[in-house]
Amino acid sequence: MSPLGTVDRLLANPTLAVLHRLTHRGGERRLRRVFVAESFRDVEQAPTESLVLLSRTASSGARDYRLDMALRWATLRGVTAVAAFSSRGWQPSITALAIADRAQLTLISIPAETDLALLIKAVDRVIDGGAELALARADLALQSISAAEAAREGVSQMVAKAAASLGVSIEEREAGPTERVLPLMTDGIAARYVCAEPLTWASATASRLVLHALASAADRLDELTRRDLEFPTRSQSDLLGELLLADYAHAVELIDWARQLGLPIDGWHVVVRIEIENLAQIQRDELGRIELLAGAAYDALRTAVASGDRWFLSRAVGVIVLVHMSTYDPGPQAGLADAAVASRALEGLATRFPDARFRAGVGAPHEGLPGLRASSVEARAALTMSRVAVGHTAVVAFDAVGIRRMLLEWYTSETAREAVRVQLAPLERLGAPKSDIAIRTLQAYLDQQGSVVRTARKLKLHRNAVTYRLQRIFELLEVDASDPDQRLALQLACRARLMW
Repeated sequence: MSPLGTVDRLLANPTLAVLHRLTHRGGERRLRRVFVAESFRDVEQAPTESLVLLSRTASSGARDYRLDMALRWATLRGVTAVAAFSSRGWQPSITALAIADRAQLTLISIPAETDLALLIKAVDRVIDGGAELALARADLALQSISAAEAAREGVSQMVAKAAASLGVSIEEREAGPTERVLPLMTDGIAARYVCAEPLTWASATASRLVLHALASAADRLDELTRRDLEFPTRSQSDLLGELLLADYAHAVELIDWARQLGLPIDGWHVVVRIEIENLAQIQRDELGRIELLAGAAYDALRTAVASGDRWFLSRAVGVIVLVHMSTYDPGPQAGLADAAVASRALEGLATRFPDARFRAGVGAPHEGLPGLRASSVEARAALTMSRVAVGHTAVVAFDAVGIRRMLLEWYTSETAREAVRVQLAPLERLGAPKSDIAIRTLQAYLDQQGSVVRTARKLKLHRNAVTYRLQRIFELLEVDASDPDQRLALQLACRARLMW
């Protein structure tokens, strides 16, 4: 190991000739910083590879059992050396010397008249190598940042290279800001932060320069990444919007164009729809809402693309539409896998937009253009179910093989939708929220096979209240509740109505 920043180098420096070594082991151990302990208890917070300077108050008790405890804490913390003030020369107890010897912990005596502030500065100079070395390290760090940016490396790799060149620990954080923390900006919003470890005086300025350069480079890299996602996919996004929203005959005419733009339209597709529930409340300006949605859309796309699959962003009004496209059949559980991707996207969006409430619906996988449109309808239905039926769940995947899919396929028929409208029209005329309460009560009753007791238990109502509601409902519907065909038709109508 280089002698730079070791106990031996520290004590051999002429500017620190006043220091007196009391133990002789551990001289080759590295010293990285100075830590002042106002009391013995503070030693519990001492950084690794540090020189702990006991204050004059703490030094006054450095001859009794409290020092033994402090040295044990110092050993656990990985402290390199402990120094104390003494007017007649510090003589630690035999126990303390034994603890220090086993841990290769150097004990140092400081003359009582020594100025603590000047001592800290002098020790810092020796440990850190002085301003000239700190600036040389900063120059290497700045060069590494420029090289990483030119190579379009990730921010994490850039941080690691800058830290290695600078000779200090630099880390990314999700929360901030605190002392010596700088934000990594994305569209003017701090989503992550970089922080340097506690610094010595000589490297503090150099490290601040490096952190600023790092934050700026990270912002530029993020912008380039966004452009890479945005510009090549803009025409694809516009076309996807037409494929999803245009009438089917016109959409068929766009298939060749989709192939030319690199969209695997003939493959399998899963659609994810994301909405901001409280968009109008958190952003009252129309332009602001558009910008917020655009920023959230590209954030969500970045997260989806990071999964390693092919994802595309579709233009839509008021919602974010992501499409996962693959050239092979991903299987019936693909919707659930993409729901996990959507969950990660929503976690990231919640960090960047803490005031917004995001919700997502995920369709099942389908093939070709008809499958793309079917998955979109399912995603819309799942999004509605997440609001109405689930409530607390942010992401809902459409059931790939269950009753909801069969109901959706049935409900896409105009004849079926008309039948539902006709059957439930008397209840719809009650107006919201009475119609919704009536339909939910009816569905619960039919799901419980006509049991008033179980229905009351499910709805958490008294059975007399349920009986009164049902009597009123069947009077309005003018149907025979004992007829199994009419009960089935009503049950399907209620499920389809509440699903949508």
